[in-house]
Amino acid sequence: MTIGELLSAIEKIAPPNLAMPEDAIGLQVGSKSSQVQTCAVSLDASAAALDFALKNQAQALVTHHALIYHPLRSLAGDSAQLQAVRKAIVNGIAVITAHTNWDAADGGINDTLVQLFNLHSTESFGEHAPQAGFKLVSFAPNDQVDKILDALSDLGCGQIGLYRRCAFLSNGLGTFEPLPGSNPLIGQVGRREQTEEVRFEIFVPEQKRRAAELALRQTHPYDEPAFDFYPLSIQSAKIGRAGNLPERMTLDEIGKLASKTLRATVRLFGSEKRKVSRLGVIGGAGGHYWMSAKAAGCDALLTGEVRHHEAAAASESGFALIEAGHYATEQPGMQTLRDRLAETLPEVRFLLFEPQEGEAGRPR
Repeated sequence: MTIGELLSAIEKIAPPNLAMPEDAIGLQVGSKSSQVQTCAVSLDASAAALDFALKNQAQALVTHHALIYHPLRSLAGDSAQLQAVRKAIVNGIAVITAHTNWDAADGGINDTLVQLFNLHSTESFGEHAPQAGFKLVSFAPNDQVDKILDALSDLGCGQIGLYRRCAFLSNGLGTFEPLPGSNPLIGQVGRREQTEEVRFEIFVPEQKRRAAELALRQTHPYDEPAFDFYPLSIQSAKIGRAGNLPERMTLDEIGKLASKTLRATVRLFGSEKRKVSRLGVIGGAGGHYWMSAKAAGCDALLTGEVRHHEAAAASESGFALIEAGHYATEQPGMQTLRDRLAETLPEVRFLLFEPQEGEAGRPR
């Protein structure tokens, strides 16, 4: 198993096009050609997580929070980030990040919270993230289209929201005349030909255009396939989740349930006696989504971090907030990611890093 194959598996579980614009995701340190037998999974790319990877002879570390958020001009310095970057490079540990794409993905950070709180009749909420890209249009014999679409899908093309390998097919008649020097699959040089073809259309993320063209050329049976890239943009999946509680509860009861379920210290913003039937959940720093949660019919929002102005504005509007901690609301989703990867790649050993209280973002 290579790091590149591990990255491809992660991108199928947490498609890159679900990430917010400019989010730092993907392979941050390492080479796609390197081998991997053991992989650590951690919320943070911390020194403790890297030490855990080293102790267990892991060749890769998959994280939720990026090791590198902004371009580095130098690797010199003593900051925790630079020390971690150097440790990963020196010890040959590849670092791969799945951040907001794993938040929004089917079964990801926020769907894990849905399961923990037994929410039903769920829907997504929050703003869409606009993603620039292209519509790839090409033509091929009917029995060759699936092979081409599979190759494009494996790159992350055809991903729309929580659906993959999305494409449109239509039948038609193609005509051409092979010139001297050509190597036609159908027909003869110098003779005008007509043949039945399938027109296929598929979305290609902006950063995948070159790879998509290469994949098309490698899998297409024609020596000169015709294709076009039309610029466009789509909207990614919404990041939050809203669902009905199994039974109506007070805000205080939900707070106690959250404290027990997530093993966290919980803060409530709103009347403890307030009745809640529909709950919104967003792991991490999601306090600013309270208006979207309210618009989705929620009575309260459970998230990791709430800023003062968010709490004040929500309270004045009669909306309740439950702050359960960044680590507590996202670590369960990392367990889910570890399990998904272990199921997808049984030949690789996946280990979950759980920091001790007080280290690597885990509060006491």
